[in-house]
Amino acid sequence: MTQVFRQKTVGEQGRVYSRRPQTEQAEAFPETTLPAPQTAGATPEPGDAPLAGADKIEQQAFRDSDVGELLLEQFGPVYVADANFDLVHVTEGFKELARDAWGFEIDLAGNAAAPTPLRNVLEGLAETGHFEPNHTEVRRSGMTRLYLGRHFVSERDQGRLFYGYFEDVTRNTTLEKKLAQTVEKLNDTIRASSDWVWETDADLQLTEVSPRIAAITGVPPHMHLGKHVLSLGELPEASAGTPDLESLFASHRSFRNRLFIMRDEAGNPRRIHLSAMPFFDKSSGRFLGFRGTGTDITRTLEAERAMMKARRDLEQALKTLELRNEQLSGALAKAQAASDAKTEFLALTSHELRTPLNAIIGFSELVRRQVAGPVTERMGDYLDNVLSASGHLVQIIDNLLDTVRIENETTEINLQRLSVAKLLRDTLAMVEVRAQAGGLTLDVPEVGDDVEVLADVTAARQILINLLTNAVKFSPEGGTVGIDVERTPDDKVQVTVWDTGIGIPKDRLDAVFERFHRVRSDAFTTNTEGVGIGLHVARHLAQLMGGDISLASELGKGSRFTLTLPRSDAATSQN
Repeated sequence: MTQVFRQKTVGEQGRVYSRRPQTEQAEAFPETTLPAPQTAGATPEPGDAPLAGADKIEQQAFRDSDVGELLLEQFGPVYVADANFDLVHVTEGFKELARDAWGFEIDLAGNAAAPTPLRNVLEGLAETGHFEPNHTEVRRSGMTRLYLGRHFVSERDQGRLFYGYFEDVTRNTTLEKKLAQTVEKLNDTIRASSDWVWETDADLQLTEVSPRIAAITGVPPHMHLGKHVLSLGELPEASAGTPDLESLFASHRSFRNRLFIMRDEAGNPRRIHLSAMPFFDKSSGRFLGFRGTGTDITRTLEAERAMMKARRDLEQALKTLELRNEQLSGALAKAQAASDAKTEFLALTSHELRTPLNAIIGFSELVRRQVAGPVTERMGDYLDNVLSASGHLVQIIDNLLDTVRIENETTEINLQRLSVAKLLRDTLAMVEVRAQAGGLTLDVPEVGDDVEVLADVTAARQILINLLTNAVKFSPEGGTVGIDVERTPDDKVQVTVWDTGIGIPKDRLDAVFERFHRVRSDAFTTNTEGVGIGLHVARHLAQLMGGDISLASELGKGSRFTLTLPRSDAATSQN
């Protein structure tokens, strides 16, 4: 037989259904109706009469039909237990739950004890009057279902009664997890971004503010709640034709990236882009407030301004550079014109000087040979001086012409096999007389005829003559001028002209190869000859032949000029 009674518990109302054989019901519940059960520690209320008023149901109807049991089955897993925690009634749903969740087969006739997990809950409920809701997992058809148990205790005249049910909350739990994950993702996104999120009520007072706002104001977010959103800062001057923020808020219109000025802890202005949308009640359409974001663009604006300034500076520098280029182009054109004029003048002057000099040299030689008559000894000395000075002028003119050819890149070089021994004999013959006249000793090694270089005969002879002449010129009486010849491992031949002369300071070693540089810069007091272009021409000629001239010198001890030329056999094998 099924008995129905009403139950009031702390926080909720419900109905408990109990079904027992009629004989057991008569022993357990002798009265026709059951009194209203109470939760442990609660007092019955006056209006809690059992089955009273419109809700009164004749018990005989439940005894004579299975309507109560059918209704009870609709609740799913339901149980009723006595004070000894023995089950007195269960639904088929509860039997399945006990079997699938706890592996417990329920048999009210033979084994009515509650399953251990449920017994533990009921013992705690009997002792404390409450229980901690928990989930029970049930594995069915490869899927896990979650059931939430709710348990109650009722103190009756016949003794304590426990009852409860299990609700399938799988769907709700899954939705709650997904919602929690979505909220967590949203919070992570907000925290990771430079934006702060806010929400207002209909009066534009802040109801929510994300923690990122503290990075700007230095004040915890909850301190801003209840304040008007525009009280966080100040509005900039409105642009013509653009509605300001106050009018946008007042007209409940959405906006994006509107400038708003806030102040940080130090009082420095921070430029914020505010964006927001109004939201309304879906049923009534009533305006509820705004939801929006704030983005600190201070650094972005500063970077843009710095970039614009750098661009302006760059444009100005470019204009200045273009102006300088124009000026340099003009100066270069003038310099090129001057260089061309100088080159043309040197070439013309050198040519015009050669003609009278040749005449002077020719006629002086005729007079010196006494072709037109006898010449006194004193006149012969004069003629020797004339011939010597004329030869020196010819050498200077030749050097000037070589310089012009080098600048115009018109120097012609004819490379051929050349014996170093023959080259030395030809050049030494031109300086021996002058060396002897200066009281110098010539130290010349024996060089085999098999030592050959690949060079232009005229250029090589001109270089060696220049080097030997300089050595004789800058060596004092009693000094020595010598030549060393050496083959190098890299298929070169080095011809070094050395002397025991005045030497060259270290700070002028590189300058001696420049045009018009003289070892002694006092051109008005020195008695040395030349205008300082011989070494410049010599080095260029050596480089045109695939070689070079190097210098080592010590002041007061002499100098070593080394002419390096490629060996003829090495050059031939490479070709």
